[in-house]
Amino acid sequence: MASTRHSAEGTVNRGLSPVIWQEHFLGKIQNDPSRIGFFFDDFADAGNWADGDTVKYAVHIDSTGTIVADPTVDLSEGEFGVLRFTTDGTEHDQLSIQMGGNVGNLVKIDDAAGEDGVVAFECRVKVATITTGDLRLFFGLAEAASSADNRVLTDTADTFGNYDYLGFWVKETDGASLFRAFKRTSGTLDEEDTGHDLVLNTWIKLGLLYDPDEAADKRIRFFVDGAECTDKDTRCDATDLADDTNFPAGEEMAPIILLKCGAGTAGTDYLHLDWLAVGQGFTEE
Repeated sequence: MASTRHSAEGTVNRGLSPVIWQEHFLGKIQNDPSRIGFFFDDFADAGNWADGDTVKYAVHIDSTGTIVADPTVDLSEGEFGVLRFTTDGTEHDQLSIQMGGNVGNLVKIDDAAGEDGVVAFECRVKVATITTGDLRLFFGLAEAASSADNRVLTDTADTFGNYDYLGFWVKETDGASLFRAFKRTSGTLDEEDTGHDLVLNTWIKLGLLYDPDEAADKRIRFFVDGAECTDKDTRCDATDLADDTNFPAGEEMAPIILLKCGAGTAGTDYLHLDWLAVGQGFTEE
């Protein structure tokens, strides 16, 4: 019988967290890659060489939404590539990216027969401000077109728009605490404090894993730096999945990273994204 070792490697270092990816994705790539969809973006440009032997690349999104090269982005901690979101420091300025070109979807969380595939998401980020009133942030999955302004995060402080989403968010009125959050179109926001905070200029990994074969109270688990958020209230269980009013079960979504300036923004702020990963496992035959 085959076994999978969930080592500590990749837990708090730069790599993917094995507890999220090893069993359902990385291991299966070797055996039958047709059974999964896996996407990883390290924001590196293989044609941009430095020092003759190292491929590194730095880019940023400026306040107009344009993505351009930026050699001043810090790559001193072993990053291969980094995407920096650079706000213009004005109230409600928003910057975001969504896989699928903001028009397509990549995954669906659904425990219905024939649709019950594993879904995973993880990203590695750090922020240059944790000042209350400066920024609100979202990291996770959302329906297509959610990258547009005033959709997932509205201009009203700590208020979500009427869209499908699931992930982590940081409130404008807090600035540091990481909340688990989900909402369905026309539903009500459901949120729980994960007990973890952003730390100024410090990398952190944020991930989630949906496994329909897990116990009912552990269907969706959230992870920070490769460790599960242990408070059971941060999980999304069978009751949440069956909540057709508030949970986005059966809805197609795509990874999204979003920041929005708050009313108290006093200057240019930054969000750094080291990498982004998402996976969808297909139902076993």
